[in-house]
Amino acid sequence: MGKLDWQHWFERWEAMQNCYVPQRLYHFDLMLCLADLPREDQVKILDLGCGPGSLTFRALWHYPNAHIVAVDCDPVMLAMGQNVVNERTDRVQFVLADIRRADWWGPYEGVFDLVMSATTLHWLSAENLAQVYRRIYEALKPGGWLLSSDHVASDDQEMQTRYRQILVEKQQAAFGATGADNWDGFWQSLRRELEQPDVHETELWEGTDDGLPRQFHIEALQACGFEQVAVHWQDLGEAVVGARKMPG
Repeated sequence: MGKLDWQHWFERWEAMQNCYVPQRLYHFDLMLCLADLPREDQVKILDLGCGPGSLTFRALWHYPNAHIVAVDCDPVMLAMGQNVVNERTDRVQFVLADIRRADWWGPYEGVFDLVMSATTLHWLSAENLAQVYRRIYEALKPGGWLLSSDHVASDDQEMQTRYRQILVEKQQAAFGATGADNWDGFWQSLRRELEQPDVHETELWEGTDDGLPRQFHIEALQACGFEQVAVHWQDLGEAVVGARKMPG
């Protein structure tokens, strides 16, 4: 996989994701600013469901001395990120793992100043997401932050249906204006170039495209012991959710 022009594929990935998630880069910057870590310190960050490193690379711009563990279950996404990051820094460790597995979290108790995620946690069932939230709490240092940008559904199903309609209209307009790949088109093209027809066949998906309701996230995070639980930004069914493991 190392012979591909991975930068080209990374740029195609970014174009696609920016169409699917309106204001995506604003979400990234908001999360990283809300964490308010000391910019010059060697802070430790965990990026859950990192894909090819989109949020990870943004974090390195905000925190140039950070050390980041970037974890995903997709080896192709990780290969893309690794081949792109080789030209940038040696302070990112890409890890292939299933974050639902309790044993993977074992070495990371009390390690991270920030756990972040973008458009990932909606892949999990309610039960597994609640467990991941508990493991995130244990992985954070006292005073550390969890910040997630993801699909967060309305607590009202009728309103969620309208959210979905409006989002689809925005996405269709963005794809029409940019000519970016859609999801299936991106993977079909990458499969052809890799000559691997089974690329990106994962069994992780168990969630919902809409994400779980807002109130679920608030209650699940509070149940773990998090404080300062808040929805810091929301537009229809997209939201930035934050929570802090308080010091002491």
